Parts: sequence; C-alpha cells; structure tokens
Amino acid sequence: MTKPMIGISSGYVKLSEFSEGDYAHKDYISSLIKAGAVPLILPIVPGPSVDAYAALCDGFVLSGGCDVNPQFFDQDPTPGCGVFDTERDRAEFQLLQQAMKLGKPVFGICRGLQVINVALGGTLIQDIADEIDHPIQHTQKVSRKEGSHRVRIAKDSRLYQVLGEHEAIVVNSLHHQSVARLGDGLRAAAFAADGVVEAVDITEKGLIGVQWHPESMTAGGSELMLHLFEYFVSLSKEMKQANAEI
Repeated sequence: MTKPMIGISSGYVKLSEFSEGDYAHKDYISSLIKAGAVPLILPIVPGPSVDAYAALCDGFVLSGGCDVNPQFFDQDPTPGCGVFDTERDRAEFQLLQQAMKLGKPVFGICRGLQVINVALGGTLIQDIADEIDHPIQHTQKVSRKEGSHRVRIAKDSRLYQVLGEHEAIVVNSLHHQSVARLGDGLRAAAFAADGVVEAVDITEKGLIGVQWHPESMTAGGSELMLHLFEYFVSLSKEMKQANAEI
C-alpha cells in the first residue's frame, strides 16, 4: 500500500440507553480520503494499545470534541468549563508523545490543537466568553461547512506557506475554549479579531495545529482547506516511505 494510514482519535458518545461508542465525524474521513490517505478511527484505550496505534499508523489526526480536563494545566474547572473526558485526554497525550518520539506527523484540529498545547506545557482559556473582553462569535450558528469569521495569518509562519501565502482567510468556528499560554516550542501563527489564537506553528516539522474545522470546510468544497490535509498527508507519506527503507 502506497497511501499512508492516518489514525483519527475518537470521542465517546452516548446517543441512548442502547447506543453508545467511540465516534469521529465523517468529514475527517472524507477529507483524508480526498487528500490521498487511508483513514482509521482509533477507539479510546489508554495504555499499551496506544503504543500499538503509534506503531501501526503513519500519521495522526487529533480530532475535535469535549473540553480538556483543567487538572492537566494545573487549574480547577471554572463555571464556563464544559464536559471533559479524562481518559481521552490521557490517551491522546500518550499518542502524541509516542508519535513525536517516532517522528510521525500529528494534525491537531480544534480540541486537538488544545491537546497539543497542554501536552507541551501550555494552558487554556476555559471559556472565551468569560475570560476575554468583547469576544467575537466562536461557536457559529451557520453550517459547519461554511466560514464564519476572519483569521489573520502571520506572514513568517509555516501555515502562511501551506495556505498559499494568504494573509487573511475566513474559517468556521465551533469552540468555546482556546490557547492561553503557549506550550514549549509553539508559536502563534494565526489570530481572530479578538486576539484568540487560531493556529500554531510548531518547531517539530510534523506537527500542525488549527482551532477551526478544516475537515468540514473541505467537505463543503474548500480547496484552500484541502491544502492543509494534502500537506499533512504528504508528511505522513514521507514518513511511511522512510520507514519502508529502513
């Protein structure tokens, strides 16, 4: 198989008394397929299984979902903090650690960006509406496939190059938490009008992090957002080829 296999982290959902399980939005799957990868949804199972995931896949998407438990950045939950899943947090921290150890690319999307930031020693704004003066709307009321607010991209960032040297773009927005103090090795690469960090540049070549949901905009036909997945998949393919030559 020449296509890289990309593991997608999942989140626990309970739809009814008779229906529960691990879940990943279909837009992650369709976007990775469009970009030339083979997607694989990874159940939440901290421990040895995570190390097996890290060995099996060529790259990883840390997907969106619930809040990160504030205990992991040395805070208590504020009134605006939402539901968190400590088991998922631990599994994704472990997966990120193993992926970095093996040099495999990781794409953090929304919650996934926040997981990367916390794992590298950063902190989060637990609720934007409570902690930022005059915030814009970060939980949009239109379809997740549509852009909602503008983002300014730093011209000296890797993201600027990946997205074709656009200084500003319009993104979708489905979050109420965001980066506060940046983790080790991270630099803010994009900002909303209210100052919220919307993307990070990471010193490790294989790590990408954005606060919006490019998978849903890609599913809605955005070629610009598809570039992000194509870049990530190309890094994963390079890793797959390098491992095959060892």
